[in-house]
Amino acid sequence: MLALARFIMAGPNQAALVAAVTALLAIILPPLAWLSGGVISLVTLHLGERKGIQIMAYASLGTAALSWLVFGTPLVAMVMILLLWLPVWLVSWVLKRSVSLSLALQLITGLGVLLVLVLQLVYPQLMLEQGAVLKAAIEQMMADQSSSADKAELNRAVDMALRWFPGIMASGLLFGVVFSLLLGRGWQAALYNPGGLAREFNQLRLGRILSVTGLLLLVIAGVTSSDLVTMLVLVVLSIYLIQGLALVHGIIASKGINKAWLMGFYIMMFLLPHLVLMPLAVFGLTDTWIDFRKRLTV
Repeated sequence: MLALARFIMAGPNQAALVAAVTALLAIILPPLAWLSGGVISLVTLHLGERKGIQIMAYASLGTAALSWLVFGTPLVAMVMILLLWLPVWLVSWVLKRSVSLSLALQLITGLGVLLVLVLQLVYPQLMLEQGAVLKAAIEQMMADQSSSADKAELNRAVDMALRWFPGIMASGLLFGVVFSLLLGRGWQAALYNPGGLAREFNQLRLGRILSVTGLLLLVIAGVTSSDLVTMLVLVVLSIYLIQGLALVHGIIASKGINKAWLMGFYIMMFLLPHLVLMPLAVFGLTDTWIDFRKRLTV
């Protein structure tokens, strides 16, 4: 990956090439989209917002051309610009100017909240139409299920997911922007400031204003059962999941614990997400007030 980072920083053509090719390949392997966003982040963080815009423009033209040749439409470029590259460029610019990872992540949360409000309040019909298409596709996949009980259970899960679809989509896009930002920051640290991202991430603590907002939303969601508030809770808890991860990293680093435990934690997180993710997000949320790192390293 370090060799790739060096290639990206060798010049604008190289950076645009990597961003465009990985954006197109993300259709086959979606995580490559984060690598594409990481290119925009790295250039913006190290060379500034103007260079970031320049690379984004070059990459957009390249992606549109490749997409037109392969699929007959430049839609891939438009999707990448709106849903990943522009948000990544914006938060990378803020991080470069403020040197505050916490502020950048708070901005990402705000973008996620704004997306939920736009989708739910401005384009509700679009969400209903997309939900209907998704439900029809899932029902087709469930047609072979022999057990009516299994079908009923799956239908309930699908209906719940569709009710919260804007929040789920916003949370997914939020993670994409975060991972692209961290990838760009990691490349920058590896090239010019070894160990910089680890120190920054291990000490990450989001602001108390966001924490109070999250707690209020949790209370309101519990009292009102509002779908809109529930979706906003999903977005806020998603960013506190990142702080929870930072907290785990920080504790392991400060205690000098073998990094194999960290790998084990990630494996458990992916194998048992229903048991790990929510407690981890709550752990991150309460860290704003309790400061577990300080208490555990005294």
